[in-house]
Amino acid sequence: MAAYQEQNPNSILIVKPEAGCQGRGIYLTDSVAELEDKSGVIVQQYLDNPCLLDGLKFDFRIYVLVTCMNPLRVYVYEEGLVRLAT
Repeated sequence: MAAYQEQNPNSILIVKPEAGCQGRGIYLTDSVAELEDKSGVIVQQYLDNPCLLDGLKFDFRIYVLVTCMNPLRVYVYEEGLVRLAT
């Protein structure tokens, strides 16, 4: 994490609880040192200009099952999910 901040000193990080929902417990930081003692969180680079669909943020969820790594065997579920923020 520290190496990432050295390479991207002006980046802002978004910190989300691992088991959170509906935006609770989410915050922004520019300090990796603040995250040293954190566990149970997901840290991502914050995008201030995200790709939008009709002005709404969205995400795609595609479900896969990996049953073997060597040889690689991956099953992709035929149906996925698209979520649009309101």
